[in-house]
Amino acid sequence: MNHCQAIRLTVVVHKDIAEDVQKVFTDLGVPYFSHELGRYPILKRNHIFLLNLYSSAQLYNLPVVIFQVLTDKKTEDFLFNKIIESADLTIPGHGSIYTEEISVFSPMAENLVYRNPIKTKPMGFTGLTGIFCIIQRGAADTMSHYILENGVAVPTITYGVGRGLRDRLGLLRITIPKEKEIVKLIVHSSDAEHALDFIIEAGKLDLPGKGFIFEYPIKRGLINTKISLDGPKQAASMEQVISALDHLYGNIDWRRQFTNFRKGARKRNYFEGVNIHLNAKEGFVEKVLMKLSKLGISGATISQDRLIKFDEENSLFNPARDSANLLIPKKMLNEVISELEALRFFAEETEGIAYTMEIPRAFSYQSKGNQKK
Repeated sequence: MNHCQAIRLTVVVHKDIAEDVQKVFTDLGVPYFSHELGRYPILKRNHIFLLNLYSSAQLYNLPVVIFQVLTDKKTEDFLFNKIIESADLTIPGHGSIYTEEISVFSPMAENLVYRNPIKTKPMGFTGLTGIFCIIQRGAADTMSHYILENGVAVPTITYGVGRGLRDRLGLLRITIPKEKEIVKLIVHSSDAEHALDFIIEAGKLDLPGKGFIFEYPIKRGLINTKISLDGPKQAASMEQVISALDHLYGNIDWRRQFTNFRKGARKRNYFEGVNIHLNAKEGFVEKVLMKLSKLGISGATISQDRLIKFDEENSLFNPARDSANLLIPKKMLNEVISELEALRFFAEETEGIAYTMEIPRAFSYQSKGNQKK
């Protein structure tokens, strides 16, 4: 199976700025990019009229567009900087951008990667960790409220439909809702374990059928710091002060001593593995997941996105896509890729693409039988 190494660049912006990002892709001739809708939860405090006081904060959701594009290492900084400049991502509230190193499996893998090796000075920061989790629908707001109150991160939330344990419970499946929320956030690497621990508690991920969570390395990023809709009473808002200090220090390490979030994470039985992100024509991912269950692989959540090429007449891929993320042991990767080939996942009628990355720390429900082992 053809495969290549690539940099996956993710941009999350308010929907009003999405056209600016798309224009960058058009002007630079980016071959393909994916497009998905989501939301940014943000705090909105209830103001007590005349008293100039605030009561408890509520969540307000901002609509966002999530773009992903593949590039190579020599082009990463150039494209990264172009998007920051076009969408003004140094302004709090405009959005976030970050990159990851991944492997791409597809007969057309090379065609998906944008290459334009122009040397530029890298922007953004290192020392970041991504967190990806799937939880029951409705649980994301509780988790988001706590994380925003502590100023740790601004989560991005999308939706999906769960499979796995629920499909094996027969009549009992009605007790586990199929609707899921997919939550992604970028945190300082020193806060990663504490963020994982809280989300496991908030989402009850140590119970069967509740979802799973993992962290993944971020190569470089520039992260949205706007956590509240409340306007500043001073010349600069707190988000602007944080952004200025980030650039003054040249990193975000200074933030660690100012958060109460990093307290008492309990010890968990985390495991290492590989995340396989399957993407194919709409309707095909679920069929493949059902057949992969014979390898003991289950628990995926299916979501939808679009794979866009501006010159649609010459596109090698159907734009309407389904996606699913699978967590597997690293030793199973070659076996799973071979099984996907045998299932014709990468064939022309399916247009399957598999993106893989190593996961240093993950957590999901483990049966008592597995724990004993």
